Amino acid sequence: MISPERQKEGVGRKLLSSAINYAKVETVTVSASLSSVSAYEKYGFECKGEASESAGLTYQPMEIKLNKTGHDDGS
Repeated sequence: MISPERQKEGVGRKLLSSAINYAKVETVTVSASLSSVSAYEKYGFECKGEASESAGLTYQPMEIKLNKTGHDDGS
């Protein structure tokens, strides 16, 4: 989570882009909080399956397929 005073500065985008660039898999999956689904969609993630609940938190499974010859990080 990015602290409120640092939001809208691209910190989250840079962290996610870096993690994806170092991924050694073809598909990256996340369990996105419902309030962050639209942000992940901007990064290229797609909803996969139905929202679920675990430990009292509701999340949406999402994934992005990577093109390991060059990933478009959405910037």
